[in-house]
Amino acid sequence: MKRTIDAADAPGPVGNFNLATTDGNLVFTAGQVPETADGDVLNDAPVEEQTRQCLRNLQQVLASDGLGLDSVLKTTVYVVDPDLWPRVNEAYGEFFETYPARTVVGVTGLWNDVDVEIEAVATIDQ
Repeated sequence: MKRTIDAADAPGPVGNFNLATTDGNLVFTAGQVPETADGDVLNDAPVEEQTRQCLRNLQQVLASDGLGLDSVLKTTVYVVDPDLWPRVNEAYGEFFETYPARTVVGVTGLWNDVDVEIEAVATIDQ
């Protein structure tokens, strides 16, 4: 059964989508951008801090359904400049004890001129 997930401590959706949905086995998150719960967009921050904020938001979305980053099976990371990738990768590595599968996609632009966006698929059964 499909159910939506809302997270009070993460930035809310802007548009016609939910922060996450689940079928009871897997959780699919929307892409998380470097925006604070207060609505501050960190588009001028270094890409390492942008990456950390994306992952903190992802943590909040998962935590609202009782999950942590250890439940993440796969992430997709969108980055606007391939030259930023080593810095994104370094900050990303701070958040996972066991790395999930990952896809990195180079894009020509992201919402509100941020440099990185991260989405995830997590498992409820651990």
